[in-house]
Amino acid sequence: MPRGRELEAIRRLLIQKRHRLLSSQKAASVEADELTQLRESEYEETAQVELAQFTLSHLVETQRKEVEQIDAALQRLEAGVFGICIDCGADIPRERLLALPVALRCEEDASQREREARGPTPSPTL
Repeated sequence: MPRGRELEAIRRLLIQKRHRLLSSQKAASVEADELTQLRESEYEETAQVELAQFTLSHLVETQRKEVEQIDAALQRLEAGVFGICIDCGADIPRERLLALPVALRCEEDASQREREARGPTPSPTL
């Protein structure tokens, strides 16, 4: 697990990313509001506007979830438990945290959880 300067660098990285996401989220929300005002146009244009609104709302939701993950990582930093796998309690490797600072699990436990979520792999057929 990283210490000292690395933790501070990760904190700054998380805060910068959070700021960028919130700015982007705000811009997407403004754009979605503007699209709502365009709904009184031709049918084809209305369909395009609805697709754009759907895409923007999906983007905003994805960004909201990322901000939540960042906030949780910042809370773990403050609590002194950042970089500890929530499943096995082992230190998450430094390289993983630098690549994915919101990681909750070590690579082994994350992979196991993904395999369980996917369910059994079907046998190949000829």
